[in-house]
Amino acid sequence: MVITPIIGLEVHVELKTKSKMFCDCNADHFHVDPNTHTCPVCLGLPGALPVPNKTAIDWCLKLGLSLGCSVNKQSFFERKNYFYPDLPKGYQISQYQKPFTIGGQIDIDGHLIRINRVHMEEDTGKSVHLNDLTLLDYNRSGVPLVEIVSEPDIESPQMAKKYLNKIQQIIRYLSISDADIEKGSMRCEPTVNLKIETGEETVYTPLAEIKNVASLTGVMTAIQFEIDRQYQDWQQTGITKNSSNKTTRGWDADKNQTFLQREKEGSADYRYFPEPDIPPFEFTNEDIEAIRSVIPELPQEKIAKYKSLGLSDYDASLLAEDSDFSSSFEKAIDKSTDPQFAKFVTNLMIGPLKTISIDIGKINPIHFKNLFDHKSELSSTAIKQLIIDSYQSGTDPLSLAKDQNLFQVSDTGKIEDLAKKVLADNPKAIDDYKKNPNSIGFLVGQLMKLSAGSANPALARQILEKLLI
Repeated sequence: MVITPIIGLEVHVELKTKSKMFCDCNADHFHVDPNTHTCPVCLGLPGALPVPNKTAIDWCLKLGLSLGCSVNKQSFFERKNYFYPDLPKGYQISQYQKPFTIGGQIDIDGHLIRINRVHMEEDTGKSVHLNDLTLLDYNRSGVPLVEIVSEPDIESPQMAKKYLNKIQQIIRYLSISDADIEKGSMRCEPTVNLKIETGEETVYTPLAEIKNVASLTGVMTAIQFEIDRQYQDWQQTGITKNSSNKTTRGWDADKNQTFLQREKEGSADYRYFPEPDIPPFEFTNEDIEAIRSVIPELPQEKIAKYKSLGLSDYDASLLAEDSDFSSSFEKAIDKSTDPQFAKFVTNLMIGPLKTISIDIGKINPIHFKNLFDHKSELSSTAIKQLIIDSYQSGTDPLSLAKDQNLFQVSDTGKIEDLAKKVLADNPKAIDDYKKNPNSIGFLVGQLMKLSAGSANPALARQILEKLLI
């Protein structure tokens, strides 16, 4: 028996525009007093007319193009009709027939996940359940919301998490949203069912859409629970997928399980029809190219560029993980194409400097270069501390190294004299070395102690090995 999960994801992303999608209310609703960022338009009062937010539409196209989508040159908004208390108009302005962008894809470890559409809509209000009461906050109502709909090409909870991480990374590179799942500015609704091949037949379990997942780890856990639940349910009941047994299930993070909410609606249930108060849109090739021209270099392009500098996949991926971190690296190497210098800066940035709360982008790139040119005279610990000290004081790190007497002695004559004295004082260590060459570490330590730490340790080892032949 072969069991294959079939997973699709709907990702909703709140755009960080200053105003809402169809009115000029402040779109910032996080930790704001309830119902203070509202007006007749976002409250759905009679006679109020929507005016589309051009910036939000441009950002939707920008995201779609970044995900490899093509733009529908003719597009329009539609009314998605359903009743829920946090939807004051009784419908949501969304898109169905002609979304702004369609047909993209994302590569996850060589597995292509197709993007069905990236379309624009407005967010709903928020229901707050308090004891026996349900309170409504409409500050979020009308905030610009982009929906990214994947095809059901995802095959595991782990792949789902990687897909979401990639979407989140691209959104943050574009600076169109914080895409913070914990704050609700990025929300994910997985749809899951199973393909079960028994050897005699192939069957599919009923589709289930999962709501209210509030973390990336929660997405993985919820999908895995649903995979296990559906398989057990099929074993017990034998019920398979048909057109009428789709369900919507909620996610209970405390119990780590899904629960039935309702039968899942189909598109016909929403009675979509064109929004009569907003004219259709037409995009020219010039409009599309103007948006494409402001798309920054994206993570995959960054990774390819860093690998061309001789960096490994691992290093390149870490540097490209965050757009600010990536920009800091590029500023630090200052257009240099020297692989050794690139590796030197990389080791500093993804190692000791990554864990320290300093803005690496504010460090003078000349300081990295100066330290690289003198790296044979300074210990790695000293280089790290000099970067930090120069950041805090604004002083050239080489001046600090000179003041603190941190330069290592690389004069072969001086080190050879020290090495001869160490060997003369440690005849037993010479015998130990002849039995086990790895014991040279003791002699190197004695030489470093004799030089008060100023000797270049690599050179000290090299000279000791030469004298011990």
